[in-house]
Amino acid sequence: MTKRNSQRFLSLGTCIFFIVAMAAGCGTQNRKDSDPLHLAVIIGAHANAPRANTSVMYDEILEACTQSGSTISIIVNDGAPYASVVTVPETKSGLSDEKYQAIAKERTEQILELADGMLAKTAETDLLSAVSLAGRQLEAEDGGRKELIIIDSGLTTTPPLDFSESLLEGIAAENVAELLDGQRALPDLQGIDSVRFFNIGDVASPQSRLTEANRKMLMEVWDKILTRAGAKEIKFQTDLPLSTSYEEGQVPGVSTVAVMERASALALEEVDLKEVDALSFDEETIAFCPDTDEFVDREAAKAALEGAAAYMEQHPAFYAALVGTTAKAGDLESCIGLSKKRAEAVKRLLTEMGVDAARLKAVGTGYDNPFYKEDWKDGKLDETAAAQNRAVVLIDGSGETAGRILKKAG
Repeated sequence: MTKRNSQRFLSLGTCIFFIVAMAAGCGTQNRKDSDPLHLAVIIGAHANAPRANTSVMYDEILEACTQSGSTISIIVNDGAPYASVVTVPETKSGLSDEKYQAIAKERTEQILELADGMLAKTAETDLLSAVSLAGRQLEAEDGGRKELIIIDSGLTTTPPLDFSESLLEGIAAENVAELLDGQRALPDLQGIDSVRFFNIGDVASPQSRLTEANRKMLMEVWDKILTRAGAKEIKFQTDLPLSTSYEEGQVPGVSTVAVMERASALALEEVDLKEVDALSFDEETIAFCPDTDEFVDREAAKAALEGAAAYMEQHPAFYAALVGTTAKAGDLESCIGLSKKRAEAVKRLLTEMGVDAARLKAVGTGYDNPFYKEDWKDGKLDETAAAQNRAVVLIDGSGETAGRILKKAG
């Protein structure tokens, strides 16, 4: 799979399906007090995500199918989002309410079947462009209610919003919408009454599972983007049962997004380092005396590393990179030096525990690394974030992230 490195123009393939306005038409008998519902649905039918559960939009589609003049735009989020649009026509008069309801339900099932058959065609994901496309589809409709439904993980891998280029832990949600606005990259959602976002943070292999902190961050990012874009009401629902994932080769590939786990949140005796993009031993698990590479509690540090040492003993082909990181306090050069000494201290401890030193590479990065979490707020050091930045991060030494960090460190 070729990863695109520059902004791609949105490619729109739109198929218009007109439902014949006869007895087989969908909707109730026309009423002057019955306003149309214009609905746009974005489906994350792509790799690295569970199969989209389209049943969550059943009620909204049924409502649209009972009101003539309504439209349903189904948009697939991939590297070049595309749409199919269904228009609900004038309905034949003289049928009973029961018949109209039966027709509406039948058409609702047909639309859901259409949605289930729409899959990603282009590699990567571009949710920002998918939302922009939804905004344009809804803006083109006159009158009625306008609603947007998103069924997607919320991860996107296309510039200008490319989460695959950095660690999720290091993204400052409050800055994203402002930066996009400055680049004139925000969608236009003015006039949209509500946005409902399902399954944010839900992923499938080979994407590493997201932490709850990652899920919360994604919700903050998209809430700020959608709000700044003009949406009046935004609701997230994350407690839905997940369906199966797409089979290999069924949809184009999507770049994975690196996820960092904090060692304190894991049962380290059961850790699988091949399933963890980055494992952070911060001050909560391995603390150093201020401005030194001396452990506050050497035995506690050793206990924290037992899971990693055991894994490496059981998997002799696994090589690890130990990346020292610091808070953004002091000049970068001195922080790099200190963080390298701390990474080497962890390396020595692991070798004492039986790990071959040749399988460990220690490097210092200070606060210039993809794991850095913004630790300055209102001109002051945020000690909670700073404590998480004072860490030694263990990553797969043969992975892309390690390759970039080791190359930069020389």
